[in-house]
Amino acid sequence: MDSPVYYIIVAMMFASITLSIIFFMAWKTQGEKPYALSWGLGFVAASVQWFCNLHSSWFPTQSAHWITVNALAMVLITLGIRGHCQRTGCEKLPKNLWPYAGAFFAILVWTTVVEPHVGISMALVPAVACLTLFMSALMIIRHREVSRPAEWAAASSMVIFGIAQGVAAGVALTQGPTGGEAYQNLYVHFYFLTLPSGYMAMGMFVIFMLASDLSEQMQEIATRDQLTGVLNRRGLSDLGAAAFAASRRNDVPVSVVMTDIDRFKSINDDYGHAVGDAALVHIAELLKDGRRTEDILARVGGEEFALVLQGSELKDALKVADDLCAKIGASPMTVDGKELAMTASFGVAMLTEKDEDLTEVLIKADRALYRSKRAGRNQVDLESSQLLLSADGTLKPVNA
Repeated sequence: MDSPVYYIIVAMMFASITLSIIFFMAWKTQGEKPYALSWGLGFVAASVQWFCNLHSSWFPTQSAHWITVNALAMVLITLGIRGHCQRTGCEKLPKNLWPYAGAFFAILVWTTVVEPHVGISMALVPAVACLTLFMSALMIIRHREVSRPAEWAAASSMVIFGIAQGVAAGVALTQGPTGGEAYQNLYVHFYFLTLPSGYMAMGMFVIFMLASDLSEQMQEIATRDQLTGVLNRRGLSDLGAAAFAASRRNDVPVSVVMTDIDRFKSINDDYGHAVGDAALVHIAELLKDGRRTEDILARVGGEEFALVLQGSELKDALKVADDLCAKIGASPMTVDGKELAMTASFGVAMLTEKDEDLTEVLIKADRALYRSKRAGRNQVDLESSQLLLSADGTLKPVNA
């Protein structure tokens, strides 16, 4: 009990219990994500492993104790990489990793009981940990196009911890078949010097990564319309401000298309709000179809949508609006086996030098939308300030 190793093991046991509770709470409160459950169960196995290390005298033989604690370590390692597979949707690793863990464990049992080899028996688990930590770090970084700071931190801690585990495996292997006191002492000193800090850093950074996931999820909820899946007003405000700034900075055009479903109230009155909701989803899907990655689509009112076209002149935006108007008119929604025809009205405006923000362009496009409503619906119009009287007496877009 006076050995520092004893106190390290006690600390690691309580740290593992704490981490398992945190991951179980994350699983329960964040939509029962399977990866949080996998990590929670993994740290339960780690807690039992450290408990067994505290009470090695309870086991009938040293080999029985060694096999038990390493079996629990393999459970932790397997559940750890399985959790990262579940979080990132990795398809390059097999869905069932347990047969591979079982194969490594069989080698450990063989080199412990059947043909004892101290070096291999002691090196196997840290070597497997090293491999899986590197693979987990790679999965995290390749999960998305631009990794978040929390993901970089978690991956970095795994790489550092993986290197430490790899070195520990190398030191253990140098003991050879029969072992050696000098190398064993070196292994124990290095293992317990690097394990606590690496173990805790990895666990805490993974928790930080989960918190980052939750933050992103809340941001998504705050900026997305939950019915149609497109941006809401807040999302449009955030991305619209960025589009305006980019336009001013790079001198590129930005146009706005506003659209409103014609006679939407009658759809709700005649068919019910469930059909009305389905109509909104139907229109949103038609508006999303064929859009560029830089285009911004948002639901800004009950049945009103805004489309911000970065890099598009007024004539290009008019073409987009005309095509969408025709597409909606030619794409009825099916209700109880019958087709429900719908149309929409459109208003178009382009950012000018006088506009101080994108909101002014949205207002102009909204005025144009109501011009098209008053003119008979199911058509595209421009706000009057963006029209010029041509020689033949007709109105033309200012940049025609």
